[in-house]
Amino acid sequence: MNSFLQVFLVLVGIIHTCIAFGPQHYSFETQQQSGKTSAQADGERDAFIHAIVNEMTPEELIMQLHLMFSDNIVGPNSDNGLYNFATRFAPTAGVGVMHDWYPTNASYYNSVQKLNLEKSRLPVPFMQLGECLHGVGSFKQSMFPQSIGMAASWDTLLVHRVGRAIGTEARAIGIHACLAPVLDLGKDVRWGRVQEAWGEDFLLTSHMGVAYSSGLSKNGSWSDTDAVVPVMKHFAGHGSPSGGHNAAPYNGAGLRQYLMEFFRPFKAVVDLGGARGVLMAYHEFDGVPSVVNTMFYNALEDWGFDGFVIADDAALIMLQQGHMVSDSPADTLTQWFNAGGMIQYYDFGIETFLNVTAEILANNSVPLSTLQSHVTHILNVKYDMGLFANSTTQASSEPNSTSLYIPSDIIYQELTVQHAPLTLEAARASLVLLENKIFTLPIQPNTQNISRIALIGPFGDILNYGDYSGPWGASPAQNGMTIRQSMMDYIEKSSIDVELVTSMGANTWYYNAQYGIPAYLLSPTVSATSSEEHGLLGTYFSDTNFTDARFSQVDVPNKDWGLYPPLGLPSNNFSVIWEGTLTVPVEGEINGSIGVAVSPNTTARLYIDDTLVAESPLTTTGNILGNIEPLSYDMTNGSMMPPGGAQWTFKKGATHRIRIEYQTWNLYQKLANVNSVNAQVEFWWNLVDPEAIAKAVDVARTSDLIILAVGANWNSDGENGDRATLGLSDNQTALADVLFDLGIPIVLVLQGGRPFAIPSYYARCAAALETFFPGQSGGQAIADVLFGEFNPGGRLPLSIPYDASSLPAFYNYHATAHVVNYTDIYSYPSYWFGYGLSYTNFSVSGFNATSSGGVKTFIEGETITFRAIVTNAGSISGSYVAQVYLLARVSNIVYAQRQLVAFTRLYLNPGESRGFTMDLDVDRYLPIVNRQYNWELETGDYTFAMMDSGAPTASTAMNITMTCLRNKRRG
Repeated sequence: MNSFLQVFLVLVGIIHTCIAFGPQHYSFETQQQSGKTSAQADGERDAFIHAIVNEMTPEELIMQLHLMFSDNIVGPNSDNGLYNFATRFAPTAGVGVMHDWYPTNASYYNSVQKLNLEKSRLPVPFMQLGECLHGVGSFKQSMFPQSIGMAASWDTLLVHRVGRAIGTEARAIGIHACLAPVLDLGKDVRWGRVQEAWGEDFLLTSHMGVAYSSGLSKNGSWSDTDAVVPVMKHFAGHGSPSGGHNAAPYNGAGLRQYLMEFFRPFKAVVDLGGARGVLMAYHEFDGVPSVVNTMFYNALEDWGFDGFVIADDAALIMLQQGHMVSDSPADTLTQWFNAGGMIQYYDFGIETFLNVTAEILANNSVPLSTLQSHVTHILNVKYDMGLFANSTTQASSEPNSTSLYIPSDIIYQELTVQHAPLTLEAARASLVLLENKIFTLPIQPNTQNISRIALIGPFGDILNYGDYSGPWGASPAQNGMTIRQSMMDYIEKSSIDVELVTSMGANTWYYNAQYGIPAYLLSPTVSATSSEEHGLLGTYFSDTNFTDARFSQVDVPNKDWGLYPPLGLPSNNFSVIWEGTLTVPVEGEINGSIGVAVSPNTTARLYIDDTLVAESPLTTTGNILGNIEPLSYDMTNGSMMPPGGAQWTFKKGATHRIRIEYQTWNLYQKLANVNSVNAQVEFWWNLVDPEAIAKAVDVARTSDLIILAVGANWNSDGENGDRATLGLSDNQTALADVLFDLGIPIVLVLQGGRPFAIPSYYARCAAALETFFPGQSGGQAIADVLFGEFNPGGRLPLSIPYDASSLPAFYNYHATAHVVNYTDIYSYPSYWFGYGLSYTNFSVSGFNATSSGGVKTFIEGETITFRAIVTNAGSISGSYVAQVYLLARVSNIVYAQRQLVAFTRLYLNPGESRGFTMDLDVDRYLPIVNRQYNWELETGDYTFAMMDSGAPTASTAMNITMTCLRNKRRG
């Protein structure tokens, strides 16, 4: 549970008597047949859902509006034993929506769906929600680059394919609706969640959001067994909070900016991306919290949004406890439902939610018709997903309806293997080359006289996926590749005569962290399947005292088992012994620490070379550090050893025998926002010596080239990881300073969820590569770029400010924003939106544009098509991102100096020339909100320029002017 929700989670309860209706069941016939017109299908659906909703009692309606925390059903024994207790206040009403579940076995999901239909008076299946930001929230499936990294690809076709992969993996474990994409604009990069956004620009966000959503939804084919419903978030304007603080009030230019920028991506995804859900933000705009802002709901209605609305976690509680616009749960829910809100998150317990909603229905504060309308929207989505097919009264159908149940032949691990190449392709495309002085990259040891490369920094040999990817942003660990691992693989395979030496030199943040040990450094004692498998050999026991061994497998003891026992064990009370060897990757000697951290009600012992080294005792809290620790923890525990560990001296070339004895007892039901897994283990180390900088310098000083891997991970960048400064942490800054003073060429490799304002390092480095959070294949992608196996071509999706004090730093500013410079620092960013370098050169010619009518004028309803020819003038393959901007024009309102209107990414071989087109939807992206706050497509001239970036210094010489006419048909 994150710190923000901890602050606002309030236990409230109002005891009333609920009416329990008898167990009489009803059946509704539905065909959901193909081959019908859209109107016919919609008519059948509407009639079917109307019949169900009219039959529903108030309690049945209310239960469709409650988000059920999954362990309230699954229970400590993972046998769905708590279903009756969880639904005791409305025992035949059924469960409407579930979350925080991620059942990775078909039988887990199918059993709950079947049970719910058996218990329900009406045959209404539940819908499962899941996190799918850049991978499924099980943290056991594919992990792609974070959204900000995918946006840096500027490749909508690639983003669509990533969305398809994630949607397929989500539906494979029974997820029907994904809480993605995030469509907030990252206007303030101090905000810790800017990594979840697609950048600072509404058009880039719109196109990326549509690509990702249409991938998730399979272009709106929701009933297909590999498609899900996208749930857009956070509606709206959540990415521009005051001071960069998560959940703070909107701090922007006002209503016009909301309408012209923040709303546009959401409308595009509604129209084109197959979105059928929207999650309301918990911040406020102009004094009105988003969850009760009727302007937001009116916009959805105007767009023809036919889906469900859900409040973000704690958003309803905040109406009373934070925003103070409500004085009671009844007042809160009245405002919520009447505004247009539908599903509550975990804010109110089920008893309170049922009773209070029944009360406001009874006194007509909320009309029954309002709830019926809300539930109709939810059931429409379920119907369109095919969930009502064969959902008979007694749920007699076996799990063979591929829309309602998961077929037993769908195995999520197989999909993860299939999608591994795509994770690498996406990671490569996301990398942005910021600097490359005197052709430092790619590294060519023979021609550059490089015989020794030093990989220095805390990110050289750890996994770093970003937020919403498990502890430390490093799950799943089994498939991840570090930079060191990938560089070593390349050196070995290419047979180049180069020595790679490494040193962490600093922690990733201000305290000693628990870094999961990478899989490639672990080897099983006796491999269960392959001698090339990485990990330890785990022997799993059905009891907690290591007596009844059931199976063995090679895995990495940095994992959790969700709400179920390991597959093959009968109980959540079990034990594991992992054995194998650990190879130490350090130079010289490092006095660090090593240990095993565990979840609550679990104990572990770590033996190294047959000696007990560290032990995690049985506690009710566990000792795995949180992803975002508060500032007070950073200040107090900066030099302390991480919990669950012991001091250890790591020596170069050492190999140690490892034995981990792990015992876990699942003694209690999990609590929403507190813990949603039964058992978890983290085999970790910390290779930061008390003299870390001095030892890093010793490693680096005799090298010919330094790869400085610095940045941030989920202990500083993530939800509630907001920052006032945008430099490296002080410990990393100290490391970088002494390394730059050595005078050895340095390649900066930056990781993190936001840009870094480090202008002096950009000026002094030989090369700089921005990698954001590149996903499970990020290490290999970075190594591929360093050694020239792949030519980087990503472009910045947001500007990199010169300093945090110069914010805001976005490219589409108004003319008066930069009339004068600051007197002490540059006001312009270090690098602008759309910027990025390549190892090759491109030339562009023949820029032209026509409207749908093939002329240089356009009217409402038309599409402008831009055309040009690009040539790869270099000697290696590469990619070019074409960008077209609308330049400032005389308007009814003050307009941006430049605004992106079209883009595409093209991949070309050496010497290849290719013509290409880019389309601009006039009605979607060119109208303004005029002084009367009406939408208007202004007549007159529009000048469009092909530019290399959004920088004010970028050439606009390649331009064309088109004229907008007012509703005149042209011959």
